[in-house]
Amino acid sequence: WFLVLFFVFSDGYTTVATVSVLFANRELCMGILELSALAILVPICAAIGGYAWFRFQAYSQWTNKAILVTNLGFLSMLPLWGCVGFFSKTIGLRTPTELYILAVWFGLCLGSAQAYSRALFSDLIPQGHEADMFALFEITDKGSSWLGPLIASVILQQTGMIRPVLIYILCAMVLPALLLHSLDLSEALRTARIGTKGGGEGGDEIGDEGGSGGGAR
Repeated sequence: WFLVLFFVFSDGYTTVATVSVLFANRELCMGILELSALAILVPICAAIGGYAWFRFQAYSQWTNKAILVTNLGFLSMLPLWGCVGFFSKTIGLRTPTELYILAVWFGLCLGSAQAYSRALFSDLIPQGHEADMFALFEITDKGSSWLGPLIASVILQQTGMIRPVLIYILCAMVLPALLLHSLDLSEALRTARIGTKGGGEGGDEIGDEGGSGGGAR
């Protein structure tokens, strides 16, 4: 079930990066230099955010699942704020300044969401199955990259507007976050630890450490 949810929310934040360029160009009339600045700003903030969330986890002792759900909640605020623009002509992604602020917000959460998705998935893998399971993980990640752009192109073609795509992105963030929050991963984590312990005498320590560092609580 985690991979199904990952398929959806990874497409959500991938679509944000894709649609933001079209949105900035069509809705905000931003030029190539401004778009280039956004393209530089996001990965820089992603690196900063990844480290900041790591330090926060070390301090708070939150699990990988809790950090990931929080990241998805914060990421969902981007399309939610854009949806405000349906009812307002002054706010709700109506100015380039708003887009720059949201680009920083997006970057600070994006790197962490990607990292903790992998960290949580690694907690669920029994020892000895890392290669095949992460191959499946990457297929799921890349395999969802077509869905958001396809939906965006259909909406753009049917309505002539890019803003309604934000509704899809909002659903792709909020629904998986809620389902992941309610998903009980304890059995899967326990199974992964048992598989790790079966690998040898030293597996007990390895399995316990891995579970305590990233298990769902």
